Amino acid sequence: MSNEQDKFKHSKRLLKDQNAIKKQTKIAKENNIPFSKPHRFAKHHAMDCGNPKCYLCSNPRRVWNELTQQEKRLFQDLDKVRNNNKPMEE
Repeated sequence: MSNEQDKFKHSKRLLKDQNAIKKQTKIAKENNIPFSKPHRFAKHHAMDCGNPKCYLCSNPRRVWNELTQQEKRLFQDLDKVRNNNKPMEE
């Protein structure tokens, strides 16, 4: 029992996957990355090699022993008072 709305949602999902595949194959062609199955790019990025020891794909904490952006924001100096909602002085 499918109605028009279900058919529309299904076709929209298929279109979204096709667009993602087109974009990733374009990126792969520009960077001379060989690929035999373009549908692989439906859920994986073209520039992701999958190697955890690769400098591009790995965690910065493991490779360079530095904090991630989120951790830097968390551990920044909390003594500073930042009030962005101050009224303007006349």
